Amino acid sequence: MDKKRDYLPELVGVFVALAALNLWYFSSLAIDKAVLPSSFALWAQLCTAAFGAFFGSYCAFKLRKHEEKQSQLNSRKAALDSCLFTLIRQRNAIHLIKREYDKFSSPIIRAICMPANKHPEYKDLRLNFDELSFLAELGEIQTLLELTIEQELFEQMTYSAENRTKFCLEKLQPALELHDIDGKEFSENELRNLLGKLIFDTAKNASESTYKLLKANEQSNAKTWAKMYDVAKTIFPDKKFLKNPS
Repeated sequence: MDKKRDYLPELVGVFVALAALNLWYFSSLAIDKAVLPSSFALWAQLCTAAFGAFFGSYCAFKLRKHEEKQSQLNSRKAALDSCLFTLIRQRNAIHLIKREYDKFSSPIIRAICMPANKHPEYKDLRLNFDELSFLAELGEIQTLLELTIEQELFEQMTYSAENRTKFCLEKLQPALELHDIDGKEFSENELRNLLGKLIFDTAKNASESTYKLLKANEQSNAKTWAKMYDVAKTIFPDKKFLKNPS
């Protein structure tokens, strides 16, 4: 039933065109063969011109509507492509940072021995929610909310990693150098006494909170990406989207 409604304007347009052609034929016949009064011929020509103008306007309107709809579909497809690509880039950033943390076997070794590595700027790894707002119109409000949470979790993780690096450079490393701790073995209590409770506990908490965020973000990113891929294929079942690289 819906498909018939979609083609109704085209059927009306064909009917109008055929009616205009019939009027044109009879008006020409009336003029050439004088079988109809000249007043009718004039009226028929006026109607033909009116129908022609209407049909031309109708065709132009349909063409414009088609172009607008196609432009909207192209924009939505591009927004979904960008979303999936950004999520994969975020996952790559998560893996790169987490790989540094995975090298250390315990929270204490991770807190004290892990270098203060400078990470790249990830400010451009943001999902464009203005472009993705159409998901709400399609009944995917929950998906839009999950994307918002995912973006916030990624930003929280990068912020935590940057703070840990900053603390190490400004507080932890000077304290390690001051007490000549690098390369020597100490117990947890000895390290706490040498560095001071504030520096030791802050170093431990900073590295562990970042590590927990990395593991949580790694899992949620994979789930969110899979959900978005399914949504994209539901909206555009015949289109190709970026495959999961992992």
